[in-house]
Amino acid sequence: MDPGRLETWREDLRKAVASAVQDFEDRYGYPPDENVVSEPDTIAAEQLAVVRPAIPDDLVNLYAAVGVVDLPDIGNGFFLHTASHVAHAQEARNLWHVRGRHDADVVVFASDGGGTQYALATPPGSAVYRLPPDLVLDGIYTSEDPRFDVAAPDLSTFLDRLLQAVKTFAASSTPASL
Repeated sequence: MDPGRLETWREDLRKAVASAVQDFEDRYGYPPDENVVSEPDTIAAEQLAVVRPAIPDDLVNLYAAVGVVDLPDIGNGFFLHTASHVAHAQEARNLWHVRGRHDADVVVFASDGGGTQYALATPPGSAVYRLPPDLVLDGIYTSEDPRFDVAAPDLSTFLDRLLQAVKTFAASSTPASL
């Protein structure tokens, strides 16, 4: 993924989040929590490079351009895990493989406020899977749940869909599904 495109995505996401929380208190009756889209943590991003080849290049490039993405007030919440968390979880093999409806080695990099995780398959250019809460044993996620499916054909499309979900929420207060 192109670093310039990722930086533009980060800035577009910041603008969309600012728009989404602008009149949040008027709509919901309480103030928004802190919603953050930060600059990259270069030290943490370097940790990912050490874990290669287990971490796909697209994720390494993402974390070279983006740090924390914590959006607790967008829909039921969305969180891009920190680069250091992704590196540690992959090294510990907390969840490294999915099977059932799909079968692939993966890297979990995001989650929502409802317990769903998002994982990028490790071959370059692979799909992002939506992993609803289910059995994880010895780092292997197993599910026949129909929600366990492809969230996007690749990381770039997933990021575009996330940005569109935030814009949709800002415009209508309707959370879009990833």
